[in-house]
Amino acid sequence: MKVSSLICFWVAIIPGFAQKLDGKWLMTKEGDTYTIPENLIMEIDADSLKYYSFDELYTSFPVSIEKNKIIKAGKEAELVEFINEDRIRIKSQANGINRDSLEVTEFVRLKETKTNLTPEEIQELEFKFNWNEENFRLIFNKELGNPRVMELMGNKELTKIRLEKIDATYFVSIYRSGKRSTILPIEKVTQDEMILYGTPKKPYKIHGEKVE
Repeated sequence: MKVSSLICFWVAIIPGFAQKLDGKWLMTKEGDTYTIPENLIMEIDADSLKYYSFDELYTSFPVSIEKNKIIKAGKEAELVEFINEDRIRIKSQANGINRDSLEVTEFVRLKETKTNLTPEEIQELEFKFNWNEENFRLIFNKELGNPRVMELMGNKELTKIRLEKIDATYFVSIYRSGKRSTILPIEKVTQDEMILYGTPKKPYKIHGEKVE
């Protein structure tokens, strides 16, 4: 299991990139990666950097931006590479024993979800997806776990998918045993399709079709 604890940093942007870092960014992660905080969202603006555990503020500190760097005293520089205008890769010195190695973390920019549907209308829809030969079906607010297992464990729920929102971004949030475990932002949703993003590897978007 990978463990990643995100801390304050200097960010050095490769010269020639015009994209801005201002805004909120979701940390992408493999299924076996545990982060502190969980469901980490980073917000950068001109004079501060904030970390959230989804929508709950985890920590915040002042920074200054000078010559394409976000600077906080006493911290090493972390190199930022723009994969595309909405995805960045941060390389930083690893913690613990292997301090000579680099940790690589990727973030995706949170954007306004494109939709004309209400939250109630979205939650009435059902979609099927295929990502890297893995098929899955999205059904909101329905218990997806085994009822017998749920009864034996004494849990009120095992696995359930919920629709959540931060600012103008809708999320597909997977809850396990009543706790939010995985989130994927929704790029677009209509009566016929849903597009998710924020995956840890290519393809970076997942296209879903409506199930009739």
